[in-house]
Amino acid sequence: LAEGNTEREQGTMEIDAGSGMQSLRSMATIIDPKLGEKAAARLGTSEGQKTLADANASVPASMGVSGTPKVTTNDIQDMANSFAGRTVYSSQAMHAKIINAYVIELDAKSTSEPGVRMNVAFNVSEKDLTLQSAKLEYYPDAGKRTQSFVKKKLALTDLTIDKLERKDENTFVVSGSFKATDLEPGVLAKDLKGQTLASVSGRFDFAEVPIRKMGM
Repeated sequence: LAEGNTEREQGTMEIDAGSGMQSLRSMATIIDPKLGEKAAARLGTSEGQKTLADANASVPASMGVSGTPKVTTNDIQDMANSFAGRTVYSSQAMHAKIINAYVIELDAKSTSEPGVRMNVAFNVSEKDLTLQSAKLEYYPDAGKRTQSFVKKKLALTDLTIDKLERKDENTFVVSGSFKATDLEPGVLAKDLKGQTLASVSGRFDFAEVPIRKMGM
């Protein structure tokens, strides 16, 4: 966790991927509210300016305008100001009006490093919140974001939603369970080629799943 940032728990999972039950957590990260001030202080030093100059020098000439900085001090400062105090969520829901559904993605990982990671994604009707489709993705090493076992079309009977309700206008509370067999390596999972995950099952319990709006 970067200095100055803080975290709060969104939810938890208990999963078994063949080697016993494991506890996972989904965390929201609150970016340091003083990030803008710290960036300004850093950029005001010769060391900070040297770091920026070195970064610009490492960018291919084709990506910038010859003779001018590719990234300016103002660019960095504006970015730091925009991120300061922002909350970044591991798990969230998207309101996709174009398909009349909420696309919910629950993502949790082990508290220990590198640990494992589990992603449970499903669509529910915007009208009555009934389950429409579901997908599971299991990462045996949470640090390798492309190396996963996937169940692309999970049978609806293998995902049980015990609770799905609004905590407020912009937040869901959700809990339930899942199970799947014969998960195949993901498209980019070269390290797992030729392998399958025999089974994975578990439960999830989330108190904070923010709802975002997806464009038309």
